[in-house]
Amino acid sequence: MRTTTTWTGTMSDDPWKSLSPPIEADSINARRVDETSPWDFYWALDSNHYCLLVLRHGSSSSPRDRLPHLKGVDVLLAPPKDGHKPSLVVRLLDSTLRDIFHRLCLDIVGSTSRVEGEAAAVSTAVARLWRWHHLLRGGTGGRLSVQEQMGLIGELLVLERYLLGSVPAREAIAAWRGPLGAAQDFVIGRTAIESKARATGDASRVPISSEYQLDTSNFANLFLHISVLDNAEHHGDDGFSLTDVVTRIQASILTSEEGLAEQFDALLMAAGFRPEDDYSTLRWTGGERSIYRVEGGFPRLMTATIPGGVANVKYTLSLPECAGFLALPAALQAAIVGDQRVS
Repeated sequence: MRTTTTWTGTMSDDPWKSLSPPIEADSINARRVDETSPWDFYWALDSNHYCLLVLRHGSSSSPRDRLPHLKGVDVLLAPPKDGHKPSLVVRLLDSTLRDIFHRLCLDIVGSTSRVEGEAAAVSTAVARLWRWHHLLRGGTGGRLSVQEQMGLIGELLVLERYLLGSVPAREAIAAWRGPLGAAQDFVIGRTAIESKARATGDASRVPISSEYQLDTSNFANLFLHISVLDNAEHHGDDGFSLTDVVTRIQASILTSEEGLAEQFDALLMAAGFRPEDDYSTLRWTGGERSIYRVEGGFPRLMTATIPGGVANVKYTLSLPECAGFLALPAALQAAIVGDQRVS
């Protein structure tokens, strides 16, 4: 890749206008976005005249989960080449979206400005891309549905109850992978947690969205955490809103390392949560919770047991049939901190 000087334009300038496409195929011509930034962002053009935003990074910081698909925009991971590091590449395919693509790129760069650590910067950039995926796929960008609120609350309760306070806040936030399109909502070390939130009437059935979700092939521990949430109005209880849970977690990490709040906010946005949306009218009470250790004969489908040619499997799990796999909260806590002696 041929790299020229640092881009010195203003926020409103088109950074690709001053670049010429390279002559060589499969190469790019690029300018560093900001010489003072610790992150290697580049404005670039490729040999097909496509506008790019490139984030070079070390191999250990590369995204581990699937990348989002955006309307008119390609997101890919380019392997190391010609002595350069791997790169997260965001490429504009539809030239009519150039203005909004510019805003997207500035948003990605800005979201990483106060993040500590390269892996966190890459993760935050990907989280921002997932948020734009939601906006550009034709969604309204409005409030989350009731089911989406429940699902997000369930994940946040796992984060709050089990991860924050058990491991450093940076590791806890990095473990939250659900908004990034991962098969499991949380991955920390060799332990994974899949979070589900159900209403009382549906508490005995849980939808499983893919053959990967309860696949233990890559983990020493996989837990299924069920949060049962009820409408507080039905119980004469003040309850709590989605925003209340978000605010509690934000307060708990406020004094943590610089940039962690921005990383958490990027994940929230990737999940579809916007702080300006009003969720105060729907309040919840947190009922009982149940935890299952997914192992051995736990009823599930796994990739190794599915015939070739069958993919994108969705099914419903009957929790009464899983009673023999119930686990204590202490077992989940112990797995998170690396002590697996508790069962």
